[in-house]
Amino acid sequence: MIGKVVYELPPTAENRRNSEGAFINLKNGDILFAYSHYAGKSWADDADADIYAVLSKDNGDSFSEPFLLYSHKTVKAQNIMAASLYRFKNGDLGLMFLAKFGNGLCLPLLVRSADDGKTWSEPVKCYAEEDYYCVVNDRIIEGANGRLLIPASRHKVTKWHIVDGESRVLETDRGTLSVFASDDDGKTWQALKEGIGIPMSRGLTSGMAEPGLVHLGDGKLWCYARTNGGRQYECFSRDNGHSWTEFSPSWFTSPDAPMSVKRLAGGRLLAVWNPVPKYNGRPDKVNGVLTLCRTPFAIAVSDDNGETFKNMQILEDDPKSGYCYTAILETSDGCVLLGYSAGGTGDECALNRQRIRKIPLNKI
Repeated sequence: MIGKVVYELPPTAENRRNSEGAFINLKNGDILFAYSHYAGKSWADDADADIYAVLSKDNGDSFSEPFLLYSHKTVKAQNIMAASLYRFKNGDLGLMFLAKFGNGLCLPLLVRSADDGKTWSEPVKCYAEEDYYCVVNDRIIEGANGRLLIPASRHKVTKWHIVDGESRVLETDRGTLSVFASDDDGKTWQALKEGIGIPMSRGLTSGMAEPGLVHLGDGKLWCYARTNGGRQYECFSRDNGHSWTEFSPSWFTSPDAPMSVKRLAGGRLLAVWNPVPKYNGRPDKVNGVLTLCRTPFAIAVSDDNGETFKNMQILEDDPKSGYCYTAILETSDGCVLLGYSAGGTGDECALNRQRIRKIPLNKI
């Protein structure tokens, strides 16, 4: 294993799940890590959750105790989760999250702060129509000409059922790609393209989900997405997101789990994912832990703008654990921080424990 674990947020009886985070550098030099903090009796995706945060004053070698960054009550939602952080050109700190309202709506909202998180603006809608959108953590990117881009998968709700007296989504349509853009430093958002899907087959029943974007230069964008077909699928745009190729299988084998890719300061691309798919007979649960087949956990780098990836290394490989939903931040002392879900024995589910690992870039 490379690097070292510098911080963990394990679940407790009062805090059942800590998951899906993002890093950002604050104006005073501190590093802020924001994440989904679940309280109450349940760790389900639609259970009560807020955005909490921890701070590091030493380039990620240690972190503070958790504190509330943004409450779900502020937007009158039952749940907010999956933080993304962005520094706008005017200096504001942006926080995007998913808000669930108990009526089948799951909506990406963005708030901004002129004082690095002490106070927040009114939320801005990052979607076109009200529906069930999924945007995973650490996903806002800057494309060509300063355009900001958010990738989402859209799932139309088709059926409901009742659990413990509450309405919950039972089934949704197969996911399709939606790309939202802002050309005014995040103040307003528009849909560039919606409805890009993957043809139905017995091996691809869920469509695409939890997409990510990478800007490849000259207006070209790479979109990669989770599927249940044994691989990440990908498509490309050559006009800054207005039109896209069809989805096709990528180089990255994978279970039904998200991947994360980010460009480092030197130009290399860093990919973090689970390289072993859910092959026939592989169980979702191991020794009572819902691992979701999200192990092992690996990184690789590309020096040719994503044409090839090399130097694959295993970060974690406990078969009784699962690893996913990675946040990536390059630090000023020549390292990279990875924040990811790492639930294992005693945690019930892969999603419930958050771990932060620090890796020297010269080891990647």
